[in-house]
Amino acid sequence: MLFLLLLVLAIWFIRAAGTAQVITEYSSEHVALAELPSQMSFTYYGEDEWEEKLKEFFHKKDLNGKLTYGKLKVLLEQLSVQDYITYQDEMFFRAVPRAMWNEVYEQILDLLDTMNKVSAVNLVFLNEDEGEHVPQECLTQEGSFQVADGVNYFHHYDMYQVYVAEERIIGVASECKAKLTLKNVFIHDAQEEKAEILYEKQRISLDITGLHEKITDTICDIEWKDNKVAGIYKKEDKITGTVLRFDEEQIEISGYGILDYSGKLKVYKTYGTVEELDETKLVIGNLKADFVVAGKQVCGVILHEPATIENIRVLLLNAENGRYHEAPILAADTEGTVTAGKKEEILQPDQPLKLAELFDEEVDYVKISLKNEGGKIYFADDQGQHTSLGYHGTMEIRKYPEGYGVVNELPLEKYLCGVVPSEMPAGYERDALCVQAVCARSYACIQLMRGDYAALGAHVDDSTSYQVYNKQEENEKTNLAVEDTVGEVIKYQGEIAEAYYFSTSCGYSGSMDVWNEESKPSQGYLQGISLLSDGSEPDISDEDKFAEFIKNQEIDAYDSDSPYFRWTAELSLKEKKDDMNHAIAARFDANAQNVMITKQDGTGGTGADLAGFGVPQQLTVKERCASGAIKQLAITYEKGSVTLFSEYNVRYVLGLAATKVTDKNKEPVDMALLPSAYCSIQPVENGFVLYGGGYGHGIGMSQNGANGMAKAGINYVDILMKFYHDISIENIYNEDE
Repeated sequence: MLFLLLLVLAIWFIRAAGTAQVITEYSSEHVALAELPSQMSFTYYGEDEWEEKLKEFFHKKDLNGKLTYGKLKVLLEQLSVQDYITYQDEMFFRAVPRAMWNEVYEQILDLLDTMNKVSAVNLVFLNEDEGEHVPQECLTQEGSFQVADGVNYFHHYDMYQVYVAEERIIGVASECKAKLTLKNVFIHDAQEEKAEILYEKQRISLDITGLHEKITDTICDIEWKDNKVAGIYKKEDKITGTVLRFDEEQIEISGYGILDYSGKLKVYKTYGTVEELDETKLVIGNLKADFVVAGKQVCGVILHEPATIENIRVLLLNAENGRYHEAPILAADTEGTVTAGKKEEILQPDQPLKLAELFDEEVDYVKISLKNEGGKIYFADDQGQHTSLGYHGTMEIRKYPEGYGVVNELPLEKYLCGVVPSEMPAGYERDALCVQAVCARSYACIQLMRGDYAALGAHVDDSTSYQVYNKQEENEKTNLAVEDTVGEVIKYQGEIAEAYYFSTSCGYSGSMDVWNEESKPSQGYLQGISLLSDGSEPDISDEDKFAEFIKNQEIDAYDSDSPYFRWTAELSLKEKKDDMNHAIAARFDANAQNVMITKQDGTGGTGADLAGFGVPQQLTVKERCASGAIKQLAITYEKGSVTLFSEYNVRYVLGLAATKVTDKNKEPVDMALLPSAYCSIQPVENGFVLYGGGYGHGIGMSQNGANGMAKAGINYVDILMKFYHDISIENIYNEDE
């Protein structure tokens, strides 16, 4: 008996010693202990905590080796689920087969995964091996996943069923024997048993041994079976058109209407460098493309040429600056055509078109086109009387649950004819108007590429959120400035620059730090400058010196003629406390990074806490930008404090604290927003007085400064070079020449 006992113990020790090895490859015969921390991480402990707990439970220094039935029993006891889990028990030293562990794990999930964090997914792994296995960030036919340390058994083309939680692979269930399909992938070139594909913005070379496919720049489905490519299925159906709008589920194509798509919209370009693009690169209205379709679904978009910047699409806001109109009526001053669904009718001059009457279950889109290129379309009343200025181009109206969206599509240069007089007085100097035209064109081109309003079929709206459009009549001088600069944009390092501009400087312009942002390398052209006429740079390095500078109304600067070059504001924090608190809470909700609310005990607060802070008592400039704008402003209350970051927040909150604002000529200014954040704060009895200068954010081109330079005989190109550093002026219509 003693001999048999010693023999059993010897066998057990041999087996125990054998399980201490580091397991780096998948096996159906066992589960590595190293897999357990990640698989249990959905419970009350995190992965690192589970690793330490398991070492403690199993009396081990590390988690090398295999899961045995004895260790499984300990694990279930620690989870307090041993009375609820059923399984076929074996000798404590025997390794638990993976299939058995999967049965147990599924029961653990049923009991403890109440939030359904963990799911089983079949995946094929597409990354090339790095060392022994694919990288921790792995690419599959279902996208990218992080891989937990203890479960990375995966090699190129391996197919597994895995457990996933929050886009992270936490466990391996089994090898996958089913067919898996990578859908709507772009094959750039397939021949000689190799296929070069673009997937998730990566170039991947696939082994397609046994398949004799010759494919070029086509969207396909690729099928895997038994860890290899088993089939490639080309998508042959294509339509060609222009994107009019798109959102997260649908895309509208000229001539074809609205089509659905599922998942991420896949966009590929074949000109220049073949690559996968982000969907935001779909320049609506100016980009002809091939759309690969299956049924009524778009599988992908193929671009064979870059967008031609010809037209811009402007969302026309209603009187309250809302995106939707309740019951718009339009009229034209010349004959036109109204297309509603499949119906087309003639629109007579000055005929009121009540758009709501044209929509029904089959019509969700109406377009108005004019036969005379010089004609215009107007908002109108029931009698056809015009209630707005006229619009060139076409009008597109779509019906949404919130109301009607009205989009004006027109040539970019015509659009600028409506922007320049709306953004700069037509009486300004010719070179200043040319500066405005180039800046407006550059800004518009940037917005064309962004497509912020793609879901509503537009690039921009007609408000100050972008550029004010068609709020002043076209003028011969402003039209001439557009014509004299036709196609000209500002470029920095080969790319069109976003030409920020503002009304008036205080004698300095600023850089991106006025918005509490770090300047990116691509924004190197936006640097603050002195706008004093003699080119000097007064010392404004501390509060006293800045106060002396900003109070001086005799300074000779290019902006000096503007009434906003210097201004004064009187503040009453006590009287305006509620307005200030509401403003601070609103800005905190909009961007908490730029508003720091601190309670009396030093802990952080929210806008709701301001009610208990008492009366604001002190304003302190904590930091200024190099240009003089307030970068950080502290507001001290009786029982707390608030720190505002960025020029807009300073202007917004202090503007609501103001009881009186007067300009350089002592004329009252009626505005809720403080003219600028370039101001010195001086305490007085019962409040504060601000001595300020300039109007606007202060970044880029000062419009009044540009006019002052033009008066001094500086031409528009040199003015642009003054405001924007290291730029070139290039023509977007001559790029191919």
